[in-house]
Amino acid sequence: MAQIKTKRLTPGRLLALLLGVSIIASCSYGDRVAPIRLPDSSANMVDVKGLKVAATAYVDRDAAADAYGFDIRKAGLLPVQLTFQNESGRPARINPGQTFLVDKNNNAWPILSREKTYDRTSKYVKIGESAKGAAAPSILMGAAGAVAGLAIGIVTGENVGETMGKGAAIGAAGGAIAGGADAAARSKRKIRDDLAEKSLRNKPIEPGHIAYGTLFFPGTSGSEADSVRHLRLALSIGQASEEVVIIDLDQQSE
Repeated sequence: MAQIKTKRLTPGRLLALLLGVSIIASCSYGDRVAPIRLPDSSANMVDVKGLKVAATAYVDRDAAADAYGFDIRKAGLLPVQLTFQNESGRPARINPGQTFLVDKNNNAWPILSREKTYDRTSKYVKIGESAKGAAAPSILMGAAGAVAGLAIGIVTGENVGETMGKGAAIGAAGGAIAGGADAAARSKRKIRDDLAEKSLRNKPIEPGHIAYGTLFFPGTSGSEADSVRHLRLALSIGQASEEVVIIDLDQQSE
């Protein structure tokens, strides 16, 4: 019977693999703080009875990633940042159910719910910038699991017990998995908190106040919005009836 040879990894190579997974786990989502561009400085500012409104759509992938800390366009989101300066003397409110992003094919896209926004980002956020393809926690866990399998496999080799304790080898791999899971969970929480902070809150914009935030629209390449024409914004000021405001996104200032 032919002898089955077991491919052995030296302790140094095993350690390098474990460290590689640790690097993936330790790198995480990076939030961004960007300045607020007041409506008066924007080319597409609209004045509605003293309520000044401006919008910026982040269609460009690099610009969006720079503003939101990760590849938000690849995640299937097209963010539109709104800024309000209320000089009307009355509170103003938007109606998100009647607010739409209109693309260059004249398709109207509704605002994504907060739950759908989180779901899309959690699938695509990069946990490890140093590892190509490590774009989701599931991939990270797969890499950690592979290392664990290697560790368990090589503890059956003759020289492993002499140079590295079996428990240490398996324990290190287990630690890599735990670290990966913790990093993924922390990143998800950080994304949820940051996007919640940047989302436009549906509450009255009081007189004399500046309000700002982001509306997230569906923007999966090839099947959803991948261009912008204008924002159809439904709002009301004081006790007046609701009206529709069109903000031209082709004229936004860069």
